[in-house]
Amino acid sequence: MEPLGYEHGIHAANAGDVWKHFILAEVADYLCAGRRGLTYMESHAGHPEYILSSPGQWQGGIGRCWLHLPDLRRFKYFDILADMNPEGLKRYPGSVRLVIEIAGRCGMDLDVEVWDIDPYVASEWAGWPHVHFHRGDGFSGACFVLGNLNPGLLLIDPPYVDCRDAERAYQLFLKARELGWTALWWSMYEGIAVPGLCAGIELHTLRFADAGMDGGRWKCASMALYSPDCCLAEHLRNRSMDLIEVLNLK
Repeated sequence: MEPLGYEHGIHAANAGDVWKHFILAEVADYLCAGRRGLTYMESHAGHPEYILSSPGQWQGGIGRCWLHLPDLRRFKYFDILADMNPEGLKRYPGSVRLVIEIAGRCGMDLDVEVWDIDPYVASEWAGWPHVHFHRGDGFSGACFVLGNLNPGLLLIDPPYVDCRDAERAYQLFLKARELGWTALWWSMYEGIAVPGLCAGIELHTLRFADAGMDGGRWKCASMALYSPDCCLAEHLRNRSMDLIEVLNLK
């Protein structure tokens, strides 16, 4: 269970967030194409939106990318950020808000199931249409709900403040795979902290220096992906290479 002391805003828009949200946006946009509806589930949700202030970790993440904004608008994640910040970079969407924005642009019905134990986060999501906020443990909560819904998209985004977080995330990831969900599992490591990944699971890793970003003590981030759609992984690899090419432009 995520402790009340964990503060999402400290890390908002840092280098790891950029990689996480870029991949999430690409996967969500891919899944939305040609569909009438989708269920999105997130194990550890944060706030709908963050206000960026200086100094902050965001300066080494989205702040570095912002220099390339005209070329980055080809990617849905950066296009949404640009529309939110017409007068300069000040606002940053959380991952749930990002998926909601993408579904809206696709004209698709989206049902959202998210977890967090912070009462302030819960209050901010009150009144959002089609968002079912569960105040509680996202590992057990999401695992219980997975089998009761049509397979959709799951993001597992643990706080990693408990030594059991990685193992619990892995078990949730395997459960989603078993039930036919498209599942993403994020980590601020070069790999995933489990003995090995099962067949059909891809690991997408970014070294921040390769994209001109500074993650402080963190040098890279990884996102594990499983999808029953065999074309999604190749699509994501191609889009990731395109992103790094743009960010490496001088």
